[in-house]
Amino acid sequence: MQLSFGAADIEHWASLSGDRNPIHFDREAARRMAAPDVVAHGMLVLLPIKQHLGRLAAPGAGQWLQFRALLKSPVVRDAQVRLETTDKGALTQFKLRQADDQTLHLQGNAQAVDTGAWQSSASQQHIAAASVADWLGQFRQSLGRDCDDWVALDALVFGDFVRHQVNTVFARLAPDLRQPQTLGSLEELASHLLVVQTSHQVACCPSLRTQDALHGDVAYQIDNIELIESPDQAVGTLDLGVRLAGRHLMTITLGLMVKNLQTPQGAVQ
Repeated sequence: MQLSFGAADIEHWASLSGDRNPIHFDREAARRMAAPDVVAHGMLVLLPIKQHLGRLAAPGAGQWLQFRALLKSPVVRDAQVRLETTDKGALTQFKLRQADDQTLHLQGNAQAVDTGAWQSSASQQHIAAASVADWLGQFRQSLGRDCDDWVALDALVFGDFVRHQVNTVFARLAPDLRQPQTLGSLEELASHLLVVQTSHQVACCPSLRTQDALHGDVAYQIDNIELIESPDQAVGTLDLGVRLAGRHLMTITLGLMVKNLQTPQGAVQ
């Protein structure tokens, strides 16, 4: 399966997620990050992979679908990449490689798991039904024409977290890494911190493996933030427990790296 992500795809995801860091639009900024061209957002690259792997996996009655990915190296604009899948019985594995030189960009798997449980006392972040419908309409008209609802819901919640709640992570950082003030946009963040997504895991209810179940209010809780810090960077994970119309239907686990920048450029992949 051959894939590529052009300027229009990058713009569509930036509009949906609010991520307009320079590395995704400015070639010189990307070169300062050792990339030969602007970088496609990690979540943009994951969209068709999640859809494809989700259809290959076959959860049984009462089971959830689990998708896991490690982001190994960035995919640049218009690069030709190849998705390879391997069936390992109950586990379907994948690798995303550069078509011309075999560079490994992503790897992971999908499988059926026991029904996910979620308990948290964290405050809920709400996305109103009207906003969900508006976002979904834009998604369906651009990047998500063929995507099942679990792929759409994952993208919606991830984008809302990055746009509105990423300071939840920064508040846990030591003073040397924490930004000097609350930043209003990812463009401002780019002058202080490099934030890279290193992994992505989703476990979801099988009722979301359709294209007509995503209706109503969405709420999510941010919990289980675990960070390991060194003098100039932090790596760790956090969980997002997602409710649709009051029911817990998805758990997202994000792996992140936050690095203090000595020069004014940065990125959120």
